Amino acid sequence: MRASADPAARPSADTYHALFTALLSRGGGDTMVHYMYMDTVSALFRQMLEEGVPPDTRALNVLVKGYAQSLHLNDALRVFHQMRPVYGCEPDALTYSYLVHGLSEQGRTRNAREVFDEMLAKGLAPTEPACNTFVSALAMAGEAGEAERVMWDMARAGRVVDDVTRRAVVEELWRSGRRDDAERVVREMEERGIVGGAERRALLRSLHDEFGDDDLDVDDRWRNTR
Repeated sequence: MRASADPAARPSADTYHALFTALLSRGGGDTMVHYMYMDTVSALFRQMLEEGVPPDTRALNVLVKGYAQSLHLNDALRVFHQMRPVYGCEPDALTYSYLVHGLSEQGRTRNAREVFDEMLAKGLAPTEPACNTFVSALAMAGEAGEAERVMWDMARAGRVVDDVTRRAVVEELWRSGRRDDAERVVREMEERGIVGGAERRALLRSLHDEFGDDDLDVDDRWRNTR
């Protein structure tokens, strides 16, 4: 393809995008597999530029995702910051979501928040995996109040975090001594239809098992005997 005299037969942005995607789809979510293949993807990207094939947002998104999943977060951020000035491509919701997800998994909540806020300011909605990871990272970093705020903001935008993330927020509120807030959050979740009775009871049981609080009624409504 590269040696063809026919320009139409030479590799295009679509060709490289397909190659990037195929390489990085190997190994599923295995970080080490992504790590091994990122050198090949990076070499292909350099070849793409050398041959004068302009990358598009899709191709750059695969690079950002690959770097993020292989724990090369600084490289992912470098590509992100080059998208507009160097390649003339506009980051989309997937670009931001890959970064938020990767930064959150690494515990870099400050950087994740900056990217997350920029995304929202542009009117872009994060993917559900990015929401889950970001809210969980905030909770695990001891920022329970911020985790709750983001969780409700996302719920209003139609992005409901999953049960593992909801539990992380409630447990961190309780662990930080904000028992009333933890109770309020679970009540609001049920009132808004985010959780049903079964999940509410499961949340209460997890608090009871974790903290050994006998004032929790896990089988009925909240019952505070204090």
